[in-house]
Amino acid sequence: MTRRLLRAAIPLAVAVTAAGLLAGCSSGESGNPNAPASFAATAAMNPHPLTDLKQGGNMNFPLSQVPQNFNYDQIDGTQVDTNRFYLALMPRAFTAAADASLSVDTDYFSSITEGTVNGKQTITYDINPKATWSTGRPIDYTDLVTNWTAQNGKNTEYQASSTAGYDRVESLVRGSSDKQAILTFAAGKNFGDWRSLFNPLLPREAMSSPQAFNTGSINTFPATAGPFRIRSIEPGKKRFVAERNPNWWGANKAVLDTITFIPLDSTASIGALQSGEIDYYELGSSADAFKTARGIPDVDLRQSLGFQYRHFDFNGAQGRVTSDKAVRLALMKAINRSIIAQSQLGQITSKPTILDNHLFVNGQKGYQANNGDITFNPDQAKKELAAAGWVMDGQFRKKNGKQLDLQDVIPADTPNATQEAQIMQQNLKDVGVNLVIDAVPSDDFFTKYILRGDFDVTHFTWEGTPFTSSSDGIYRLTPGITLQNYGQIGSPEINALADQALAETDDTKRIALYNQLDQKVWQEGHSLTLFQRPSTYATKKNLANFGAPAFGDTDFSKVGFLK
Repeated sequence: MTRRLLRAAIPLAVAVTAAGLLAGCSSGESGNPNAPASFAATAAMNPHPLTDLKQGGNMNFPLSQVPQNFNYDQIDGTQVDTNRFYLALMPRAFTAAADASLSVDTDYFSSITEGTVNGKQTITYDINPKATWSTGRPIDYTDLVTNWTAQNGKNTEYQASSTAGYDRVESLVRGSSDKQAILTFAAGKNFGDWRSLFNPLLPREAMSSPQAFNTGSINTFPATAGPFRIRSIEPGKKRFVAERNPNWWGANKAVLDTITFIPLDSTASIGALQSGEIDYYELGSSADAFKTARGIPDVDLRQSLGFQYRHFDFNGAQGRVTSDKAVRLALMKAINRSIIAQSQLGQITSKPTILDNHLFVNGQKGYQANNGDITFNPDQAKKELAAAGWVMDGQFRKKNGKQLDLQDVIPADTPNATQEAQIMQQNLKDVGVNLVIDAVPSDDFFTKYILRGDFDVTHFTWEGTPFTSSSDGIYRLTPGITLQNYGQIGSPEINALADQALAETDDTKRIALYNQLDQKVWQEGHSLTLFQRPSTYATKKNLANFGAPAFGDTDFSKVGFLK
């Protein structure tokens, strides 16, 4: 499962490549009428008090791919897997409940307060006096300073996945002690989503220079500060082991002795769950894996709404066929999203639905349909392609002697992505477009293709967070800086609305601005959202306080096996 995390919630996302098994449609099935029609923003975690749990033990935790960088804030490290294991290892300013509501993470910060000084928005961070890195160094204001410096966009040598919010800060200084930091936003640069900052917080040693930031954590984990710490990393990062942090100062010592993180090819994961090699598997939209998991003894299916959604990304770079907005909009009207949703989710939900918003998902405050006239309409797609100069010449369209070919780059050995590509290929063939499916090695998919803009169209999963500013780097067009806008599609209007939304401190007004921005994203033909994936975890029945977290975070100190 290749995924990217929206850096700042759905608004910042982690990209995830959809790996999984072929879904129900491929075998001619129309769906599973007995599956739930809908899901709720309620965590399904098998909750138990700590007194019900065995002390100790190991949890085998599968990863969808080898981490390219253990620094989550660096563009190669902003992945769903990294976000998952950071919850056990790294500090954060705020923690999210299942409904996406936020509260200060008091394990790391005694308090975080917003104020105003001389008309400028300020945030005061009081760091927990006990908070300490695994090196023994106390967490202090210098960690916040270096995190801000690396991500404020002023030095473009830092390959940050997002600068949202950090680029609006005027200063970040020591307060009354080393355990207090005072952040001040520039005049007229308020930041409504300020709670997204320092989620996560990395040690200053990993952020102190572009070299340390970009490459210092490729093979070595930064210092940690959580209920667990890193014990070992195998050569080639084939697996790494976290152990209970004996110096953890939090309310609960970790129940588990160790967590073993094991990168597994998606096609091997369900077999590993059957054989007991792993303790859970996140099913995504794999119908075959879903059906197999239902039949495994001593395994629960834990499901809720979640932040993950599938989408098609287009490339607007000069020289690409998709650099023409008219072509992109026509292509979007030629793709049958309902069929794709049915093919992927038909066994998991009896009522698969498409997603019509880039910034909010179903169940999240602010969600509304903003797609306008971008619906499945092949006749309209044909008219718009012809108007753009692409006329039928035999089986496919041509313009100035050039055939309308599109390169669809997908990760190899990911049947769900393959099936999506095949459906799109047939849809586009019906309107005279030749889609060429280019399956590349999964480990190369992002680094050698997507991050370099070597595609016409591609598809993977975004996973959001509870912070609405996280998608800023996906839709903002900044010359010379990619961030997570891999196709480099945008407009001054989108940038202006993004600036307004970032500065708006009223939640209702900010949501309205983000929906206006989303309408512009649709009109620009930036990308085509497909469907929101239910969060579905096939989990050992005796594993407690773990599973589908809805829109919230997992407290790894409480994860363990029942007595």
